[in-house]
Amino acid sequence: MRTERNESLELISLRTLYANKDAVWRTAVVQIIATLMIYIKTGHPIYAGFALGFFFTILARTANTTAFEQTDFSNAVPANLKIWEWRYLAGALTTCVLLGMLCFVSIYVLADPSAAITSVIIAVASMVALVTRNYVSPKVVIGMSIGILAPLFVTFILLGGFYNWLLALLILPYFGSNIGIASNLRQSLFDALSGKRQLGIVANNFDAALNGMPQGLLMFDSSQRITVANMRAAKMLGFDHPRQLQGRTLETLLRLAQLRDYFPENELGALRVKIRDLLAGSKQRDTFVSPTNRHYEFTATPDPHHGTVLVMQDVTRRADAEAQINRMARFDSLTGLPNRSQFAEIANTYASTVQLGTQIILMVVDIDGLKRTNDTFGHRIGDDLLRAFADRLASVDASHPVISRFGSDEFVLLFSAASHEEAMQCVERIMAAISGQYIVSGHEIMTGVHSGVAIADVAKFDLAAMHMNADLALDVAKKKTQKKWAVFVDTMDHSFRSKQRLKADLRRAIAEGTLSVAYQPIVNVRTLRMTSCEALSRWHHPEFGSISPAEFIPMAEEMGLISELTRSVIERAVKDCSKWESRIAVSVNLSSHDLQNMDMVNMIHSTLRQHDIEPHLLEVEVTEGAIITDREMTGTVLAELKEYGIQVAIDDFGTGYSSLSYLKDLPVTKVKIDRSFIADIAKEGRSLKLLRGIVQMSHELGLSVTIEGLETNEQSELIKQWIGAEYVQGYLYGAAMSADEIVKLLDIPMEQRLLAVAGDLAPSLH
Repeated sequence: MRTERNESLELISLRTLYANKDAVWRTAVVQIIATLMIYIKTGHPIYAGFALGFFFTILARTANTTAFEQTDFSNAVPANLKIWEWRYLAGALTTCVLLGMLCFVSIYVLADPSAAITSVIIAVASMVALVTRNYVSPKVVIGMSIGILAPLFVTFILLGGFYNWLLALLILPYFGSNIGIASNLRQSLFDALSGKRQLGIVANNFDAALNGMPQGLLMFDSSQRITVANMRAAKMLGFDHPRQLQGRTLETLLRLAQLRDYFPENELGALRVKIRDLLAGSKQRDTFVSPTNRHYEFTATPDPHHGTVLVMQDVTRRADAEAQINRMARFDSLTGLPNRSQFAEIANTYASTVQLGTQIILMVVDIDGLKRTNDTFGHRIGDDLLRAFADRLASVDASHPVISRFGSDEFVLLFSAASHEEAMQCVERIMAAISGQYIVSGHEIMTGVHSGVAIADVAKFDLAAMHMNADLALDVAKKKTQKKWAVFVDTMDHSFRSKQRLKADLRRAIAEGTLSVAYQPIVNVRTLRMTSCEALSRWHHPEFGSISPAEFIPMAEEMGLISELTRSVIERAVKDCSKWESRIAVSVNLSSHDLQNMDMVNMIHSTLRQHDIEPHLLEVEVTEGAIITDREMTGTVLAELKEYGIQVAIDDFGTGYSSLSYLKDLPVTKVKIDRSFIADIAKEGRSLKLLRGIVQMSHELGLSVTIEGLETNEQSELIKQWIGAEYVQGYLYGAAMSADEIVKLLDIPMEQRLLAVAGDLAPSLH
């Protein structure tokens, strides 16, 4: 008899589970519509996939329910009933997993606030229905709870941070609460059916379970009177016990709440309208903020035969989190200033807030040396400096200022002035205010700034155009002005466009190999024989003529094309050197970018092998400025080249940074002394002594010396008699020339070479 009684209870449980077909359909429709709304809002196809998942799941569950209703259970055994329970769980669990994954995708993967809110609302509403519909089966309640809450738990853990981890931990008692509520309801029902408990005990257990719910619950009958209420709902509405709510209409309930001073009149009216709409079925969900600044979410489940169930949930933490996320998306977390997107929103409506005829000024401000401050004092002091700078910028004397931080050291300021003259005065005051000394955590930090300024009449205000113009003015301020700021003028735009065109032409010229290479002879001081020549890149523009290397080489570095240019020069120089029958060597210049990886080393090796050139016939020249970028990597690259037999020279020696340390630490074979050291050696005795001292020091280190910039016979005689350098290079012995002209010089007798080069070539190239 015990077995039969248990089977009967199991069958009753199954019928209770499968009796919710209509409610399950309504819930599924809500889930599908809500998911499609997210898809329409975000445009992301994954939400259409979720909608399809909910649709096919409800179809499968409906088919399963129909099969259950058509099955004869008069002779059913427990094993068969378990199968039907598992079939129900499979469909319910699929729905819950979809809900959980919907929350995971919306909150963590895509991080869309509106999608996240909608997804969590759907999941929470489903959790409430989960207990009330399925409490008869522990497996179903546990499985569905895990299906929804596990992805949420993982989501908050992956988001990281104390607040998110706390939310994840709070899911665990919520899960336990659902299980406990379902267990209490199930036990109460089974006790009543089996006759083991009195009806009063069942009612008490039901009350305990109902009052233990984390959500507030009100059940209204068809005349909109409250028939069921729990403790949570009473507290939310300002009452002490659920009995104070039962039997009352909505109007009576709200009037009592007003008499208790829980709701002010204006807020009470708003709440009345919201709940009326929910009970009437015109809305399914709504939110309300209480006088104590608590955020509540109302969810209504209408039933035409039994009234409406209204579920109330405190979502204050979620609302606060959303507000924090919204602030993080709009404001800079370090300074509290509007970020780029928020600034654009404010600035685009700025013109409507000022009078016609007003001048609008946009300043782009860069802090000088922020990286140096971070390296010297640490990033914490650097952050404090940025906050102090933002505070000082916010206190400037300007009309209607809008201030934003765009990047690590870039700030943007938008304000207005009555005239152009007043605007210029404002800029002067602002620059004076934000430049100078800052006291940060006990450190005195001198801070300079550069600024680009764009000014426009309010009628012609265009934020994008002004920002671009201010950036152009900032570039000019960094390069050409002493007062550290510049106002945009039309010529800047013309210069910018011309430079952009020249960049495009240079990119094309490098890609097509139309740049040429010229060679300047390097002569032995004693024999006056040309021992090598320096390969120099030349660009003849089809429209603008010859472009100076001083212009296009920095441009190539700025565009990231310098290594391609270096490769083309090396390939051409090595190829030409192969035609000189190993009689002279050739030297090429390497940039700082060329020295940052081993690709250049491999390319040089490959080129030498291709043209069958001995490594000692190639010399690479590097400036001290190129070495300082990454000294360790530079040393590795140069060591590889020297080990292969290639000569290494320090170019423009004496004009850079720590010259002597480079000679000591790097694998250098030659020093090329800059032309500035011999400019006045014929007139200034100190220059002659300094030059001789550098040459002697280099010789003691085992390095040969080339002196650049030789232009007069007097300089040549002084170098030969007093300096002792091995090689010279300059216009006196020949300017840069083509490879064919180099070949011609090889065939000229040694006694005539100086006359040929100095007499025929030098004048034409001055």
